[in-house]
Amino acid sequence: MRRAVGAQTTIGRSSINTDPRYIVWLLDFLQSQGIDSAQLARRHRLDPARLLDADATVSTERHRALLLDALQLSGNSGLGLQLGIQRSLATFDQLGHLMMSCGTLREASHAGLRYQNYPGRFSGRSIITAFSEIEGQGCYQIHARDDLGPLRLLAVEDVLGSIVASCRWVLGRPLPVTRLRCDFPAPPHAEQYPAVFGCPIQFDAPATQLFFDAAVLDQPLPQASPQSAALYASLCERRSIERNGGEVAWRLSQMIAGQIAEPPDLTAAAEALHCSPRTLSRKLLAQGWQYQQLVDQVREIHARRALSDPTQSITRIAQQLGYADNSGFFRAFKKWTGLSPSAFRERLFG
Repeated sequence: MRRAVGAQTTIGRSSINTDPRYIVWLLDFLQSQGIDSAQLARRHRLDPARLLDADATVSTERHRALLLDALQLSGNSGLGLQLGIQRSLATFDQLGHLMMSCGTLREASHAGLRYQNYPGRFSGRSIITAFSEIEGQGCYQIHARDDLGPLRLLAVEDVLGSIVASCRWVLGRPLPVTRLRCDFPAPPHAEQYPAVFGCPIQFDAPATQLFFDAAVLDQPLPQASPQSAALYASLCERRSIERNGGEVAWRLSQMIAGQIAEPPDLTAAAEALHCSPRTLSRKLLAQGWQYQQLVDQVREIHARRALSDPTQSITRIAQQLGYADNSGFFRAFKKWTGLSPSAFRERLFG
């Protein structure tokens, strides 16, 4: 059986700004839902003219306050789901063009997850999405951080809806979803789920996972263009570096994910980023990280994704992460999650 290699992980914290193009679309969307978006923008000190400036940014804190306000004003518990499935392709900018230009959904998935923090907002920061292939099923797995607070459900549903919408753009037809597991109780708007996902749904599951028929992964895409894909990948890379230029954690997470069995130590990482270890530590600390925390975070996400594939042995996963024996991996994983690797897998598959 062919399995997909997990897409690289991107890491970030809430200091990163949200793309103003998304905020412009969000305000228009909220207006269509009967919310006075002009008044909402004034309340959160958002100047519509300024948002059209290519260099404009909106802080994560302001974006979250805006969403909390909109959630209360709308009285719609399913606002996040609607935001996801109705989101405009334009808000993905070059990333949307990159995914649509890829040769297959497999390639598009890896590209989308590599740059999942490109558009700003939650994805790639407070929410990390991973991809794997399990026994003939593709699987997008979503890990939500505790810092989301009252926005957790909205954010997770936003990402789930965005996956469905973006796959429809890329494939030119709906993603053949086969099963959805959600690590939260059935929400008040649970009756909307069958129409959106068209599959059996399990709430209060140990993980949030969207499964689909893996046969679609390697079918040619209708708008595939290798040269366009290469161009847009270059633009996404450049834009990500520019946007995250001050966020050393993002660049380091890419480096660590590429050498996960033997990640560079602080000195080697600092040399690769052309600074001193002291400067690197100071920049990371300013973003809320210590170097080993970042390494552990990348390894945890890789471990969760690998454990969701029942064909991979725990010993093999430990080796992939650079542990000489299972005991070291067991201790580390229990520290990260409160569960042993075997207990985590048992919760996933019952």
